[in-house]
Amino acid sequence: MPEQPLTPADALFPAAVIGHNAAPPDANPIRDRLVVQYADLTSRRDALLAAADRTPAVIEDDETAGRIADFVKQIQACGKTADTARVSEKAPYLEGGKTVDGWFKGITDPLAGAKTQMERRLSAYLKQKADAEARRRQEEAARAAAERAKAEEEARTAAAAMRTDADLSAALSAEEEARAKAEAEALAAKATAASAADLSRTRGDYGSTTSLRADWTFRDLDRATLDLEALRPYLPMDGLEKAVRAFIRAGGRSLTGAVIEQDFKAAVR
Repeated sequence: MPEQPLTPADALFPAAVIGHNAAPPDANPIRDRLVVQYADLTSRRDALLAAADRTPAVIEDDETAGRIADFVKQIQACGKTADTARVSEKAPYLEGGKTVDGWFKGITDPLAGAKTQMERRLSAYLKQKADAEARRRQEEAARAAAERAKAEEEARTAAAAMRTDADLSAALSAEEEARAKAEAEALAAKATAASAADLSRTRGDYGSTTSLRADWTFRDLDRATLDLEALRPYLPMDGLEKAVRAFIRAGGRSLTGAVIEQDFKAAVR
């Protein structure tokens, strides 16, 4: 079928052209359905908010206080209705999410377990490898130190025995040998300071590289003897606030570093 020419209206409203069924870029079917289904609830919200703007800024008598309290109950009722609807609407999606998570966990959890097992085996092997390499380098450094000491002693002996040109040549050769041994000792000593990562690094045939990574951790945490003062700079503020609230709930009424006082708020029932 030949293409139909565009009319002026088509040019103004391209979405109306036959065959142009793409959804608007901001389309959201769930949101759009909620807007329609809960139109009465949003109207009620708007009415309550408009009424709130008309309430007096300062309450000066019991009659007004009673009216405001009744109004608060209306606000609470509308909010409760909205929250109940929210929970109901969200439930199928939560269940769907749990189903999706559970299905994929059947893949990821066993893989994670296998990965952890392989990493434990690698860590044990790499630790052995690093320890063996460290011992080898320490032995090499000790051997280099002994050779340097021997070469220096030979150089001193040759220097003390100089009588002829041949002796001078031998002494210079011994001194050069001692210098070379000293350089070798320095390199060997430097090698003993290599990190665990350098000592254990291993490469696979398909491009993987593995090595030990040093990290500090802790064990045997004892709440009763833990030095909280040393930890003070690292305790998060929200954690401290939670602890203070727990202290107050337990009956605490005086605490250095915080002011504990009664706070009065209206409770509408």
